[in-house]
Amino acid sequence: MAAPGDPAGYELAYEAGLRAVEEQADLLRETRDRAGSLMTAAAVAGALAASLGLGDRAVDIDHAGGVGVVVAIVGFIAVAVTTVMVWWPVGGVFVHDAGVIVGSYVEGDPPLQLPEVHRELALWLGKEAVSNRHLLTVKLRRFNVGLASLLTEIVGLAVVLGDVARG
Repeated sequence: MAAPGDPAGYELAYEAGLRAVEEQADLLRETRDRAGSLMTAAAVAGALAASLGLGDRAVDIDHAGGVGVVVAIVGFIAVAVTTVMVWWPVGGVFVHDAGVIVGSYVEGDPPLQLPEVHRELALWLGKEAVSNRHLLTVKLRRFNVGLASLLTEIVGLAVVLGDVARG
């Protein structure tokens, strides 16, 4: 069965779909890397707070400082949880199984011509890009929650440090 459209158009659509899915895979990888950096920053800030309370010369803090510690702890836990949620395996599809391409398209009954293969793969990539877009949106929202949580942790630490500075 010959594809009804222009073979060059199918190839172009396939290449565009492939680039879109590759960019989505890169975005997921970059978001996960940034989540790791976010977790590192939160851990460093948490270590500062822990050193104030658990060191050899632990400092006395008043009520405001105690609230700051609680806020910092909540912020740290929220960063940790959102980081895990960003790192959690994704159900999206970013590559097509070469065995399926060969078995279904190239050696199928009847075998498809290259323009038809490009057409089928372009349609498949388009569906996957739409599905992946939703998954990536969720991951990015979680990352944004992690950023806000880091800010919360830093505000809590600033309150604690202000309390310590006041003596």
